[in-house]
Amino acid sequence: MEIQFWIDNAGSLFHQIFMIVMGSLMAIAAIFGTTYNVINILVYYILIPSSWIYLISRKTSIWINTLSILAIIAFALLPDLRKNCDYFFQKSVDFLNWSATVFNSNYIDMSVYICVVAVALVYLILIPLTLPKNLVKKLGIMLSIVFVLYMIVIYPNFKDMLLWGIKKTNVKY
Repeated sequence: MEIQFWIDNAGSLFHQIFMIVMGSLMAIAAIFGTTYNVINILVYYILIPSSWIYLISRKTSIWINTLSILAIIAFALLPDLRKNCDYFFQKSVDFLNWSATVFNSNYIDMSVYICVVAVALVYLILIPLTLPKNLVKKLGIMLSIVFVLYMIVIYPNFKDMLLWGIKKTNVKY
């Protein structure tokens, strides 16, 4: 999508969340010298489910973590890693587009619902059930502070910050 699209929609909370997640994954890809698709698939297909397995194994058997470790190793050793990630990424895009038509929505909103909200809900269930209460309390306070600061400082100024970043990087639009 064109930069103007992102500027025009910078006031939407879902577009902001999408841009932040997408930008973070792109930055990680640049740091590791790989593609956005590889990092996206690694995060959503391997790391997030592995973290859920880890949290569940804290209350069950620690051996279940072996599954996560093997999945990460298998992922890293896949031949044609980028080609496979491109394939799975496209299948994910197809699924999000399909679900957008089913729910009369759009790709960006469905991405946020499924890849951010649904993932966050799983963590909101697993973390209190599996981590010590004092740690859960500290995490809750920290996340509440981050959310309030975001809503007060960043949310209303996101478009201006986006325009400033575009200007600083000399991107033409």
